Formats: sequence, C-alpha cells, structure tokens
Amino acid sequence: MSPTRYPVSPARRRRVAAALASVAAVALAGSLAACAPPTSGSAAADTLTLGMVGNTKDEQQPYSTQNSVSSQAIYHQLYDGLTRFDAEGAVQYALAESMTPNDAHDVWTVHLREGVKLHNGDEFVADDVIDSLRYMLDPENAFAPSTQLSFIDPDGLKRVDDYTVEMTLNEPYGPVPDAFADDRMAMRSVRGASVDEPVGTGPFMLDAFTAGQQATLTRFGDYWGAQPKFERLTVQFFQEQPAITNALRGGQIDVAYSVPFTDVETLGAEDGITVLASDSASYLLVEMNTAIEPFNDPRVREAMRLIVDREQIRDNAYGGYATVANDFIGNNTACAPPEVPQRTQDLERAKQLLAEAGAQDLSVELVTDAAFPGMMETGQLIAQQAAEAGVTIEVRKLDVATFLNRWREWPFLIGFTSNPYLVTATNHFLPGGEENATNFDDAEYNAIAEKLYASTDPDEQCGYVAELQAIEHERGGDIVPTYSQVVTAYRDRVVGLQEDLYGRAAYQFGGVSLAG
Repeated sequence: MSPTRYPVSPARRRRVAAALASVAAVALAGSLAACAPPTSGSAAADTLTLGMVGNTKDEQQPYSTQNSVSSQAIYHQLYDGLTRFDAEGAVQYALAESMTPNDAHDVWTVHLREGVKLHNGDEFVADDVIDSLRYMLDPENAFAPSTQLSFIDPDGLKRVDDYTVEMTLNEPYGPVPDAFADDRMAMRSVRGASVDEPVGTGPFMLDAFTAGQQATLTRFGDYWGAQPKFERLTVQFFQEQPAITNALRGGQIDVAYSVPFTDVETLGAEDGITVLASDSASYLLVEMNTAIEPFNDPRVREAMRLIVDREQIRDNAYGGYATVANDFIGNNTACAPPEVPQRTQDLERAKQLLAEAGAQDLSVELVTDAAFPGMMETGQLIAQQAAEAGVTIEVRKLDVATFLNRWREWPFLIGFTSNPYLVTATNHFLPGGEENATNFDDAEYNAIAEKLYASTDPDEQCGYVAELQAIEHERGGDIVPTYSQVVTAYRDRVVGLQEDLYGRAAYQFGGVSLAG
C-alpha cells in the first residue's frame, strides 16, 4: 500500500532585515559555559550544539510515559521507525521496505530493509520489531501513544523470517503506514541490552545523557540512511526559551530550536545568524477539559472561543508568522476544510452565553510549560481579551515535568500538536488518547472516526475528516486561534538545515555539515 502524502504550502527561508536590538547575554553565556564540558579545539570544530527546553523526566529509552519535544529530539537521533514523515509531510518507508494488507485489511505483512545495522554491530531483524511492538502495547509499560497502535493484536504478531513480520489486527485498519510514522513509534533492540538502555539504528550513538541538562552523541558510521557530515552532537537543555536565544547570540550553541517570535527580527539582522521559518503542522492549542466544570458546559466553551481575537494573537504573539485558524485541527490534512463559518470575536454573545450557563463571573487558571514560542504570549493575550467579557484568567507557567505529570487533569491549559490528522484524531479526540487533554468523548465523533479508520479510500476519508472537523468546531474542547510557523535560528557555520512541516528543522541532520 502506498504511503500518504500531505500537502504543505511553500515554506520560506529568510534573513529578516531589521534594526538590531542590544541584548545583555553575558551572564547567561557564562552559566552555559559552566555547565558544558571542556572541549578541545578540534573536537569543537566538528561538534554541533543544539539548544532547546529540557525536561528532567526525559529518558533515553524511547517508550517514555511522558511526551516532550526534548525527548523526541533525542529519539530522532538514536532510533528509526518502520516509516517516517519527510520534510514535506509525505509518509516514507524507513526500516520497512513495504507494508501490504490482505483484502480485508485486517492482516498486514511488513517487509524490512535488509542489512540495517544496530549500534552494537548486530543486524536489525524481525524479532526486534515484534519485541518493540509488544512493549509499546503492554499496558503495564504506560507508553503514552500506545492508543495510536491499538488496532494491533500483540498476540497476532508473527515472525515469518528475519526480514518479514505478519501483523494480525484487532479490526480492519487502513492507514497503517501513517500510524507508524510518528517519531515515538521507534524500533529498538534489547538483545544483549536492557530495556532502559536499548540499542537503536539511528544516525547517532549516545555517549552520555542527563535529563534536563545535556546529551552528547557520536555519529554512527554504519547508518543506513542520510549521514550527518559532522562527528559529534551535543544537545544542551535549558529551562526557558529566552536563555536559548541568548546562548545562540553568545556563540555557546549552534542551533536554537523554535526561537521566540519576538526575537526573529533582531536575530535575523545579526551577522553570523540565519533564521529559517517553516510553514508547519505543529502549533499550539488552548484546551478546555470537557469532563469538569466549567468546561463541561458547551455554552462556556463557545463563549471562550468567542472571546478570542485571532488576528491580534497572529500579529502580537507570532509577529505575523502565523495564519488565523478556526477551532479545529486543520492544516495537517490533504482534505478540504469543512464548510463552517470563520469564528470571530463577539464579546456580547460571549457574555450572553456565560450568563445563560451561570458563569458570568468566571475565574479560571490557564497553565502552560511555555516550551514553545507563542505559548505565554497567547495565554496573556487571551487573558486580556477575556477581561473585556468579565472573565478573569490567571496565566501560570510550570516546569515541563510538572505540566506533563497532570496532563489530563488541568481544567485549562495550552498544549501542542504536530501530526497528520489521521494520527492526531486518534491521540487527541478519542477516549483514552494520550493527547486528549480535553477529555473529549463524543459519541457521534467516535462513530465517524471508526468509519474513517476502516476506510482505505482517500475521497471517503476526506468526507469523514470534514464531518469530524465540523464537530470539533461546534462543540470540541480546543480553542485553535492560529496555525503558526516554526522558526529555527542557527549560526552560519551550520550548513544544510531544511524546512520541515513537523517542526524538526532544528534536529534533522541528514546531509548537514559544519563550515570552518
């Protein structure tokens, strides 16, 4: 079966010409230098340092109970999946060479790429696939995205030969290659290794890792795919985004993951720094927990959506690096959007709905880990807009670990999504989905989703997607104000970074080299 291609509007790479604002980065640069190990001149010349917000709960084994972008960046270096998304959103085969269903689409045969080496020199084989899948699907392991693979029967996994796996499914399922393309569906081997320190096939091998602080990696010379053209990678973790920008300015890091939009113009004007802006299917969501008061009342959810001035968020939180959205997950599908009206700010109608729901004096806390640019700014703008409707919103920033530990318990939070719709719907809107922070459970939505995942016809799938998006727009738990771009900034010694639809431009290193 052919993998699915998702369209992407032209991404653009640019330097931004603007007046340079002076920044006091000396103290932060010093603190970074103190936490980094000493490096010889020759080693530094062949080492790329990436800066991003870290999580003290991250693990080096890929099946974490949490889901943070810092962990995904590490997994992307150490492991591969059976399939993967390319930079433009196409699903490509990776460790698998093909995935073929029977006529009923309830048994799939996976043929593996031959000759793929693990980091310990052994060959990656069918037993590794079966062991990886059974671990992911075991409820005792609490692997967060396991619902994405719930169509697989763990007892129906069969080794045909070293390079062939037969998967018997619990029910017919159409988009199997798409489900495996998520970075978190990594394959690994525990033959001669431990579950906590498994062996991967990725472009880098792990030398050392301290969660929330630093990871050091060395290029894997026998990697089967596109090789990085530098020898070592250091991932430096920070607590806050502004510190990353300052470290880039000071030369302590080479690449800054997803820089604040307020810094784009000044960074783009600085000598020696390039700004890469990608149109993206990665964007934030303001999520209302539909299982608890006050957001179990659809009138309150509708009022909160009517409070939002989307153009102001686009312009002020993202500096124009975004487009206005319409309260459904929408720019990550090849399908046409549903025929629903564009929601705009209507404070009077919002007040009326709140009064009808007995929530005219509503006061709520909005939590975020601010791990992505625009999160705090969006929260603060919504709080200001809500005040005009008599609603009090207190925006509170948490560390990543605390935020994720109570992921599905917060009444009101700012989250993030980054996947095609066929994957997102499973995780984000269906009962038990690991990203379902809104606790959305809608009988009509669930029934249509079941039809979607049983279908293999693209036109039929698009019809179901439009119905699902219309339900999200009408009574879902998400406020989706904008679809933002993802902005990566890097020193000019880094050559070859490319735009990426799923927010990975800062840590996809195939073909990337270091100059000078």
